Amino acid sequence: MLRSDVRSAFQYGLAIFTLTALLGLANATQLFGPLSHDQLITHLHSGTLGWITMGVIGLTVWMFSGRDLNMQIRLSALATVAYVAAFWSGNFQARAIFGAIELVVIYAWWWFVLSRVMSEGFGHADIPKLCVLFGLTTLAIGSTLGATIQIILGTGGSLPTSADLIGAHASAQTGGYLVLVAAGVIEWQLTGGGSRSRAGMVQIALLFIGGLLVAISLLLGIQQLAGPATLLTLIGILIVISRLGRAAMGVSWTMGGKRHLALGVPFVLLAVILEVLLVQQFIAANGNPDKVSVGLLHSLDHSFFVGLMTNVLFGSILVFSKDQPRVWPWADNVIFWGLNIGVVSFIVVLLTVGSGEGAQPFTSPVAFTAPIMGLSALLGIVTLLMRLQGAPATMGARAPARS
Repeated sequence: MLRSDVRSAFQYGLAIFTLTALLGLANATQLFGPLSHDQLITHLHSGTLGWITMGVIGLTVWMFSGRDLNMQIRLSALATVAYVAAFWSGNFQARAIFGAIELVVIYAWWWFVLSRVMSEGFGHADIPKLCVLFGLTTLAIGSTLGATIQIILGTGGSLPTSADLIGAHASAQTGGYLVLVAAGVIEWQLTGGGSRSRAGMVQIALLFIGGLLVAISLLLGIQQLAGPATLLTLIGILIVISRLGRAAMGVSWTMGGKRHLALGVPFVLLAVILEVLLVQQFIAANGNPDKVSVGLLHSLDHSFFVGLMTNVLFGSILVFSKDQPRVWPWADNVIFWGLNIGVVSFIVVLLTVGSGEGAQPFTSPVAFTAPIMGLSALLGIVTLLMRLQGAPATMGARAPARS
């Protein structure tokens, strides 16, 4: 029996992820011509909010709650869908309104986790739970900046030139948020959680402070902070690898969801290395984003969003539904290898050839690598939705992390 609220959160996230994958395929192949700016940012936010954050909400409920939260999940999904639709519409007022509502949703889930940790006792909470808490803290900070941007634009104002609100928002939503949450979920799923160590606490502190410093350096234009911030993040990731490397290597690489989770470990290292390169370019360009490689920027995004988080979420959903009948069992290997070969080849092309923006259909190597990733993701969406839909559900029963 599966928890109905956790299952629903995963289902909503997977459904929205369909739009992300389809827009990504259209943009890569250029079959319908170049996507508009509104469609591109819909692709971005349907992935980061609709897929990743709805998935993280599901993981949060699974990790922390023993009671039914179906209504909260439905309201969160409704707010997220409305915000994604507002990006598609191009209406700045709608983005401001639904951005503010989405911000309330994010703060509500942050408070949910904080209150659970406080009731357990901060000194007793294990490393995975603290990773999620501090990751959601960074998400709340980054989302506040994002909602502020939409409110300024929605009320007819102009973004200040003295502060890089967009850059600070984007950096907070990736490094500090995704790296911390992913590290916590990987540890929880691969080891069962429950442990608390000095190395784990140092890991959380470095990743949290590093993520905040990157955002502050961009927000206030203090480039001197960017170097120390990336160094702290890199050290934090090396601690993650040293703590979880053995557990990651010990999973089955022929079947099961834990191989997806284990592969998140090298992808988070890749993402941080790309972030270091991007920061170096940004400093060399004196903060001018127009002089930063678009291919490097997109490589960083996809290493975070697909290589890290989609692996973590696919793997977690497979562990969550491990006792249920397997729909299309042949698809598991196709999804695992296709998704990861696709994202690696896509990143290599972006770094060596470029994004291929403005190219004719199927004239850029991107058009041949991105579909491997995108079609594998779509197959994963369909397969996982069918498995979750066909599984019996229970209200408020805690599901174990081990498989």
